Parts: sequence; C-alpha cells; structure tokens
Amino acid sequence: MITTSFPKYVAIFAIFIPCVSALDTFIAAVYEHAVILPNRTETLVPKEEALVLMNKNLDVLENAVQLAARQGAHIIVTPEDGIYGWVFTRETIYPYLEDIPDPKVNWIPCTDPQRFGYTPVQQRLSCMAKDNSIYIVANIGDKKPCNASDPQCPLDGRYQYNTDVVFDSEGRLVARYHKYNLFAPEIQFDFPKDSEFVTFETPFGKFGIFTCFDIFSHNPAVVLVDEFQWTVFCTPWHGTTRCPFCRLLPSTPRGPEPESTCLLRIPTTPACT
Repeated sequence: MITTSFPKYVAIFAIFIPCVSALDTFIAAVYEHAVILPNRTETLVPKEEALVLMNKNLDVLENAVQLAARQGAHIIVTPEDGIYGWVFTRETIYPYLEDIPDPKVNWIPCTDPQRFGYTPVQQRLSCMAKDNSIYIVANIGDKKPCNASDPQCPLDGRYQYNTDVVFDSEGRLVARYHKYNLFAPEIQFDFPKDSEFVTFETPFGKFGIFTCFDIFSHNPAVVLVDEFQWTVFCTPWHGTTRCPFCRLLPSTPRGPEPESTCLLRIPTTPACT
C-alpha cells in the first residue's frame, strides 16, 4: 500500500512494510534534481572551484531534505550525479572526489570533519542528516590510492569510483557502495574489482543499495533480493523523466506478497519538464 503526495520538488511516500523492527511503516522521500552543472567539464579546475559548484547543488538538496523532514520522512534518496553533474574526463573529475572511508570506522563527519582529510561534501551531508534527524542517501565520487604492487592500478595511481553514501539520522556514515555496472560514458570512473553487496539497517527496516545501471544486471541487484532477502532498495539514478513520474517503482511480484519488494529510485535531470 503506497500513498503519494507531490509538492513542487519532493515526493513523499508512506510505504507499509510488514515485520520491520520497531516500526511497521516508514515515510520515504525521493528528490528529482535539476543539477547546476559546471561550465567546464573537460578542463581541470582547482578543488576550491569544484567545491563552490558542489555547494550550489548541496544548497538545493538541503532545502529538499528540510522539506522532507518537516513532512515526517525517515529517509530521503537523492539522485546519481546530483552534486557535480557528469560528462567529465578521468582527470577533470578528480577535484570533485573525496576519500570515503569504510563505514566500519564509525565516523560522523559533521562533528569530526578532519578525521579523513579533505571531506567538505561528506561533512555537509552528515550535518544535513544530523540537523534534520533523517537518513540521507547521496551519490558522490570516491578516490582510493594504489601503487605498482597492484597490477590493476591505473597509471595515475588511484582508483575513482561512482559511489553511494548513506548517513543515518545522527549524521553517521553507515553505508558506502561503489557502482559495479558503469554506463558506457562513465569514463571518469573505474569498475570495482568485485561486486559489492551493500546493506544497512535502520529502526524502520532493512535496506539494500545499488546505482542506476546496476538494476539491469544480476550483480548486485538480484543477489540482494534472492540471497540476502532484502526488501527495500535505494538506488540513486541518472536519467531524464517527466515530472513527477518514476518516483517509486514496486518490483515485479516475486512471491506470495506482491508488495514485498519496493524500489526507491529517483533520476537526475538537467531540466524538469
């Protein structure tokens, strides 16, 4: 059973899921974002200029988070590429990337922003989640150094990943997922060596996470359903749509409960038409 409401920028859904921890229902928000794009994507810019652009998009996302929280949402899913755009080269995406640690480190960037170096975007997302007591799913870029001891290490000495992050309602990083099935134009990112099966638990249910083009492949989407038995999925998505459609898509019925698996999906779009 799904109820919907469509304000100007955020769609709120109340999703009723059986047998989920302390709560039998939760409200999920998904946000479609008209991305503010950089003027130059084929020219390397200083990290300060990259941050100015990202903060413009984060300003818009923060308004959506606040609106969702005021309407009682427990979690909000924001789009793939929603913070810096797309059509980069490997070199020009670099100023937009941050080192995203394994969530096992138990880190709240909002209160400890310097623990893992230069992480202003993670700090701001963490503070959004903490200040509004809401889970946030966002898409940013991760960078990981490597060297000649790794035969697959790129020539520039680093891996670059299209990455989803999840911050809980206290601002803690609780999930990190590297997109496994890159779309052909994503030349700025590396394929992870192995498919990751990333899940996280909340007081209102269990969630799996994957990104956009992943949905067309067995790994990780089908594995999360069949082997991990996760029932709700957050999937930041890059694509265009006509507002306000493609907000929440129930899966094809797979068992005795036709609403047993739901997909929270929201696209990025350069314009909302």
